Amino acid sequence: MTTVEKIAELIAAMLTESHGIAAVQRGDGVELPELALRVEVGQPIWHHDGQLVQLPVGIGDPAWSTLAWDQAVGVAGEETPPLAQALLAWVHHVLPLFIALRDPDNELAGPIFRMNTKDTAGTEAELLAAPVMMRMFGQPGESFQQVLADDPPSLLVAERLLRDTELTSQPTWLYTMSGMADGEAVRDVAVNNASATDDFPGFDAVLDWGEASGTVKSWVVLRRRD
Repeated sequence: MTTVEKIAELIAAMLTESHGIAAVQRGDGVELPELALRVEVGQPIWHHDGQLVQLPVGIGDPAWSTLAWDQAVGVAGEETPPLAQALLAWVHHVLPLFIALRDPDNELAGPIFRMNTKDTAGTEAELLAAPVMMRMFGQPGESFQQVLADDPPSLLVAERLLRDTELTSQPTWLYTMSGMADGEAVRDVAVNNASATDDFPGFDAVLDWGEASGTVKSWVVLRRRD
């Protein structure tokens, strides 16, 4: 069994045994037949001689035009191995959003923030936001934690998107990543898997990194309420 197949097997076992969600592994994917969802796992991408790994994981309805892909990250030097870290990050910060779309009463959907809203055409919509994932080294500005709690960058991007976009029958997903390394800011916004960083200038200007370095990443899903 390949590494990718082992990861898919772990995801299927976790969903079935820990969360009561029917899940069947098929090669490098996992079928969730009762929720009409599929998970696909890509080949891990290692960097810096095994010190950092990116794990591509996609989830969505097979009827959608594409799955929602994340590049979950794991870093060496912590108690959990990098690959396990990356998988856990996806399980806690991406997977719950899509479970919430289909089974809102499932315990995995518990941490999801929900808000009724409208798109640019005035169509009723729902915003679902996952908990913020943060890696922090050093001391950020005093307002940092409160800003993340009140106005995380992903919500600001979602609100701008709703003002300018008419939602379709397929959900819209996005994530934002803000980071600071060696005094240099790192930013990334993706909407439906496509890079959109240049479309949202200043999306993370509210974050005061102070003397800290690290990353802040969070996911949002928008869907039309038909």
